[in-house]
Amino acid sequence: MAPINLRCQWTFTNFTNNPVESTFIEFDDLNWSDTYRTCSISVRIDVKFLVNPSGDRLHFILMDRTGAKIEAIVAGNDLVHRFDLTLHMGRKYIIHGVTIRPNFEEVECRFINHTYECSFSARTFVESLSLEFPRYPKHLMSIHEVMRCPNKTFVDIVGIVVQYDDHQLIGRHPSAELYREVTFMDIWGKRIVVGISGGNLIQNSYRWSTTEGNKSIVLATMLRKNRKYGNLETSSYTTLAFNPDHPSARALDDIRQKIIGGLIDMEFVREFIEKRWDLLASGLSTNDPRHKMYTKKARSM
Repeated sequence: MAPINLRCQWTFTNFTNNPVESTFIEFDDLNWSDTYRTCSISVRIDVKFLVNPSGDRLHFILMDRTGAKIEAIVAGNDLVHRFDLTLHMGRKYIIHGVTIRPNFEEVECRFINHTYECSFSARTFVESLSLEFPRYPKHLMSIHEVMRCPNKTFVDIVGIVVQYDDHQLIGRHPSAELYREVTFMDIWGKRIVVGISGGNLIQNSYRWSTTEGNKSIVLATMLRKNRKYGNLETSSYTTLAFNPDHPSARALDDIRQKIIGGLIDMEFVREFIEKRWDLLASGLSTNDPRHKMYTKKARSM
């Protein structure tokens, strides 16, 4: 891809005598020949994770101007301190001197599903950027792909809300948490349960209460897989969009209208949910904080 010249105000530099001059890339254009080369990227900080306890590792999720995302990794105490102060979630930057490398997904559990990742070094420097970026990610994961992901993986999905469960109180006072499960269905009829809690439940309480009747289409980013309960769950990084203007959401609208019109028999959804309740009620330890909840649901079938 041809270099792109952008004039922006510098917000941070490493003060090297010969700063790295490199080609701008977009994440969907990456291929094997780009690995271990230095490049520049125009990004929005989609997610900034907390620095690890030892202070020597920091992760970001970056979105480019097309809506494609990639994970960025900073290693080493000095670099972590530097970029933790420099880069802020939701802001847009040009980052020079970035190294592209393979994403060793089979070795480590990755935050997003991408073939490559990028890393920062002492020669990486940053400029501020004022450009419009997409509101939603370009790529969303199918439910079939989600089921193959490792535990604790973060994913972005879209689906029709075909079931909305009652509120539950999980845990014991004072750490008890309000929790609710909804079932998403994708364009292929695959289903997955999403556990909603915290601000994502409270701030969107009215929207959630009308989703099942309206069969709302919900785009959710940074849901975290929980293999123990066989579902996805919201995190402090999760964002939700109800009936968004996104190609994947528009593709679901025809199915949504057929469900509302009663043209699709939804009995298979009820069977899926009841089977899950039964499996969890019999498979979880009685000491598990959710055992009582699933046992009660299974008995009510």
